[in-house]
Amino acid sequence: MDVKEFDKFAEEYLKLHSQNIRVTGEEPEYFAEYKIRDLKRVSSELKVLPDNILDFGTGVGNSIPFLVKYFKETKIHGVDVSEKSLALAQNRFGSLAEFSLFDGEFLPYTNELFDIALAACVFHHIPFKKHLHLIQEISRTLRYGGIFMIYEHNPYNPLTRYAVNTCPFDENAVLLRKTEVNKILKKTGLQVVMQEYRVFFPAFLKILRPSEQCLKWFPLGGQYFVIAKKY
Repeated sequence: MDVKEFDKFAEEYLKLHSQNIRVTGEEPEYFAEYKIRDLKRVSSELKVLPDNILDFGTGVGNSIPFLVKYFKETKIHGVDVSEKSLALAQNRFGSLAEFSLFDGEFLPYTNELFDIALAACVFHHIPFKKHLHLIQEISRTLRYGGIFMIYEHNPYNPLTRYAVNTCPFDENAVLLRKTEVNKILKKTGLQVVMQEYRVFFPAFLKILRPSEQCLKWFPLGGQYFVIAKKY
């Protein structure tokens, strides 16, 4: 987890991200919102009513306005290793969430604080050897009955691989297979309760997007999520 790398791109992140996903015909807000919409759907299905949500690896805060939109009356917490990114997030959304700096090892929160934790396309930036410890840390801060959503890029999707390979801030990223995420989650004692492949159609085919619920098993979606529950 190279803090300098994240700090380096903090001020350019929005511009670079927008340029990188131009091929999809969408803006960054689309990708930020559908993840939170999925989280809302899943939490409702699992009957999780959150008082506190953790946005792990919040970066410049792109998920924050949508967490506030879909989880009204919930306190939102964003944490990141990049001080520059957090400064931008605070400037953009300081009235909507509480932001905290993270040393890359131990989360600055008490045990069992959060009902939901989210890591939206974060773990491919973190060295694999740190995954187990960090998920254990997230689990520590998760209450019993709470859920953890990991959203990641799918390495089997060619458009995703192209986007990652041509993105400056993904230079050192290592994409994770869904099976790898499942194995790590199980090692922490969290129980995987749901998983889906997502993002099959670019903007010019968005009329087909309602059919994605029928394709969630098909391993060629641009991204995927895994939901684990703490028992």
